[in-house]
Amino acid sequence: MNPNERYVSLVKELINGVDAGDFDNIEAIPAKYTYEHLYSLFLFAGALDNGKMLYEQLYDIIVRCGKRSIYKKVRNGEKIKVAFLAISAAEWSASDLYRSLCQNERVECYIIVPPLVDREADSSIDTYKQTYRYFEQNGYDVRGAYDEASGRILQWDDLGGKPDVVIHLTPWFQSLPAAFQVISFPFSCINCYIPYGIYVADSIDQSYAVNFVYNKEFINMMWRVYADSKKNLEGYRKHELLHGKNVFLSGYIKMDQLYRMKEWNEEEIRKIWEIPEGRKADEMKKVIIAPHHSFMGYGGIKYSTFARNAWFLLYLAQKYQDKVSFIFKPHPNLRLRAVEAGVFENYEEYDRYVEEWNALPNAKVVQETDYLDIFATSDGMIMDSASFIAEYMYVNKPLLFLQREGQAFNELGKVLLEGHYLQQGEHYLKMEKFLQDIILNGHDTKKDIREKIRENELDYMQINKCMAGEFIYHDICSLLTD
Repeated sequence: MNPNERYVSLVKELINGVDAGDFDNIEAIPAKYTYEHLYSLFLFAGALDNGKMLYEQLYDIIVRCGKRSIYKKVRNGEKIKVAFLAISAAEWSASDLYRSLCQNERVECYIIVPPLVDREADSSIDTYKQTYRYFEQNGYDVRGAYDEASGRILQWDDLGGKPDVVIHLTPWFQSLPAAFQVISFPFSCINCYIPYGIYVADSIDQSYAVNFVYNKEFINMMWRVYADSKKNLEGYRKHELLHGKNVFLSGYIKMDQLYRMKEWNEEEIRKIWEIPEGRKADEMKKVIIAPHHSFMGYGGIKYSTFARNAWFLLYLAQKYQDKVSFIFKPHPNLRLRAVEAGVFENYEEYDRYVEEWNALPNAKVVQETDYLDIFATSDGMIMDSASFIAEYMYVNKPLLFLQREGQAFNELGKVLLEGHYLQQGEHYLKMEKFLQDIILNGHDTKKDIREKIRENELDYMQINKCMAGEFIYHDICSLLTD
């Protein structure tokens, strides 16, 4: 049976179940139903008579089912299992939320790290190892879903059973092993989504924001989606099948850390940046290079200029060895996509390129790790990675965004770009001029503009009077009361 046939079959089974009264009592919904049934209904909702209405009605029943299941456990004195699904340390954003949940005596909180199944094997296992190591070394209760000795992907039973609440950190659930995809979960499970980046991307025809962000099937299966900004909340309300009823404006949780800026000493900065021997950290400007992976487009998304400037960026790092320290921070998918696009002939050639960065006395490569300390200690960024045009606003440092044909942005992205410097990705002299005039000489003419944009579009503290992590914590804890 092909996928379409399966989804049709599940829709028929669901509708027959509704007619038979399977959903009349939320405490007695047959266990055969999973979120895959809801997913299947979403796919065909537009083609069915009153399909969207039926979807919304069943969604409400399923949420009530999950909430009731949780409250029964609370009433019986059982702890509620809350699991974060984390696929990348670089995308991890919820340390404060995790700590708060761990301190709640009614909650058992932990992190599940599954391997990715949509990457080539070496990249998948390398990412898994780096991510698991990050959580292990930083004192988290982390459970790896991969047995390195046997090469077996573990199941929920191997990890303590299915959780009651799953906090998703990526909407691309098809990248996960089957057991960890939301569509395999029972209705007793409540699902939340914390976006791994601030949404600014779109396609030229504006279909990407609608189909892959605001009205993505994954979004419509969540009990809660935590929106990063007012403009994106409006996008959900306008385009989502559920009309934004499951979306709350929390702000972007990853930025909580940047609201608490600290002073950095010499030793701390040297741990983050590669400072040449004989130089002090404050004698070197610090610049992030962050290339995106979207060479050929996915869902109409095309941002990457890396094919045009990969070697020039390395040249800049070589040329300014005594003045600038660089961190090369590629998107996690850059290795895969750069080979697919023919920028490099094979993975070995890409790896040699990366090693050339690491071999420089003033540069290092950073991949699967938290990057907020890098943001906070940097002096500027050169990149074509969409979400960073929002995230970097929180440190109010100059950013050069590299342009190409085919780039497009949603309403939030269009506003944010006004606060950054823009240049074509192949204009090498102008890229170097940014480094010289704005970074080295400090002629940052857009500093005040950025600050005003951040206050108007991204300052969730002014709206909620609390950090995003605190907002989400109290919202999740509302599940513990009837």
